[in-house]
Amino acid sequence: MRTQAGLALLMCLAGCESAPPAPSLAPAKVVEQFMWDYTATWNKHDAAGIARDFYRTGPSVAEQTGSLKHTFASLRAQGYDHSDIHEIKACMTGADAAWAGMKFSRMTSWGTPLPPKDRASSYTLRKFADGWRITKVGAGGVSADQPLVCPAD
Repeated sequence: MRTQAGLALLMCLAGCESAPPAPSLAPAKVVEQFMWDYTATWNKHDAAGIARDFYRTGPSVAEQTGSLKHTFASLRAQGYDHSDIHEIKACMTGADAAWAGMKFSRMTSWGTPLPPKDRASSYTLRKFADGWRITKVGAGGVSADQPLVCPAD
């Protein structure tokens, strides 16, 4: 019995070694996943994590963290709990540049949306040595009642 289990393990390992590598995601899909990860961190109200891992918008991580803490405090004072994301669209605008649009609702702890119910925002992103970072929030060109469309070149 022990020999059969060992043989099965060896066959599995051999099969794993010869399996083709997982396909890499297209650059726009990588940016889209980055934005989903950003919103997960946003929904945790993790100001330091957002400033460190997602934003490159301010003079320093410490200053950006402070700004985000103020933003979250203001939102919580309105009853904000989390954002429900309805759609994210990401587009490459250059080799190391991207745009993302997002449609969402800001939800209260009671489960109702903060007005307006439907919101949209756009983001400018750039790829740095340490990965993708949002360099501008609210870059324009999106509306909650219109389809998300990549900016024209």
